[in-house]
Amino acid sequence: MRRNGGSRTANRAQGMSLDFAVLDSNGHIDRYVSIGPSAHHEIVSIASQNAFEFVLQFEDFYEDATLQIESFPSLTKQVEALGRVEGISEESKNFLKRLADLIRYAVERGRPIEAFAD
Repeated sequence: MRRNGGSRTANRAQGMSLDFAVLDSNGHIDRYVSIGPSAHHEIVSIASQNAFEFVLQFEDFYEDATLQIESFPSLTKQVEALGRVEGISEESKNFLKRLADLIRYAVERGRPIEAFAD
């Protein structure tokens, strides 16, 4: 993961909003998914309980960051495992499904995913 700047603040106990995007060759958003504060809090809490280190990176995105292509195989496994956790909210499941689709899209395009802190 590479940090890009653009410092933002958030309350860790309540989660935060994040956008994950694949950019086109001109640096414009090609495709993106968003996560709201409650789903962010739930996903980071579950990831912490299960030592999902790639997903736990999302906890500290108080500034924009880049998810490198090399991390996608491990991230994909953790995203899929989180989606199977019993009792996870529909909001979180929906986000995880959309994130998995975005990861596949990024792999097909050979591009990293940019994380933008809202």
